[in-house]
Amino acid sequence: MTTILDAGVAIYVAMSTALIVWVGVFFYLLRIDHATQDVARQLNERTSSTDAPAPRATITNDRSAE
Repeated sequence: MTTILDAGVAIYVAMSTALIVWVGVFFYLLRIDHATQDVARQLNERTSSTDAPAPRATITNDRSAE
């Protein structure tokens, strides 16, 4: 147990712990990215599969009412 607390070894323990944490954060973010891509793909499939026409809007500049 005292070998872990030595000055020469403690820095490697701290660096390896930090590396493990950063790798965990990286894989967590990667997992979230894949999940959001799946949701976006499902939304795109749902909106493209409907036969309803796309919403349309018209803008008129009717100044004769003034």
